[in-house]
Amino acid sequence: MAASIRHTGGVFWSLFLIQLANWRWSWPATVINGLLVPVTAMFFLKSVSGDSNHLNDTFIICGNIVVSLIFTTMYGTSARFSFMRTFGVLDYYATLPVPKVFLVLAVNAGFLVLTLPTALLTIVLGQVFFGLNLIFNPLFFLIVPLASFSLSAVGAFVGVSAVNFDTSNTITGILQFVLLGFSNVLVPEERAPVFMNVIGHFLPSTYAADALRRSLTNSFGSAFWLDIGFLLIFDLAAMVFVARKMEWRRA
Repeated sequence: MAASIRHTGGVFWSLFLIQLANWRWSWPATVINGLLVPVTAMFFLKSVSGDSNHLNDTFIICGNIVVSLIFTTMYGTSARFSFMRTFGVLDYYATLPVPKVFLVLAVNAGFLVLTLPTALLTIVLGQVFFGLNLIFNPLFFLIVPLASFSLSAVGAFVGVSAVNFDTSNTITGILQFVLLGFSNVLVPEERAPVFMNVIGHFLPSTYAADALRRSLTNSFGSAFWLDIGFLLIFDLAAMVFVARKMEWRRA
């Protein structure tokens, strides 16, 4: 049993290091772009929202953290798998005794390492410039992987299924806006149309955003653990889907 666990961990660790090695020259640009976009969006939304209160500011800050950690990772995972499919890298992985889920997890983890500085900086800016009393909790590091994997699996599926790289980027970009709009990530539920709230209950980003807000405002309770439970369900469903439906060999 112990040997099997060590082997499984070693396989994932090797795949993870391979993904990090892919960014050894371009990671500074990736991190800088990842910092500029959400931080700029955060101050823009703050300036146009008008109604400055604790709830709105919390949604703006936590929403931008979700955008950087989940949607940016989803887009990057899609682009990475589209690249690997186009240049035959997935054909190489298909010859190895590597589960598909492990490869998706490794790509997802690689992007999370690059986007975590953005999330942490956003929390600091929320403290300094918005006057919010955000409380950093270690459970943040539980929410991040749970929140990001299911949508990264969607991104990976789009990446390997699209006919080319441009099509993959286009589809993923559209999915980002749709999921962002229906998930109440940046806007409180009471300000969104009813039909959007209904659809949002079927999307993992809704529960990711709510869990993140509750963790940073120290609002732990049954609702928080319900969010975590739904994220686990989405992640397990994504693992089954990837294992059974995602093809990484070229036709």
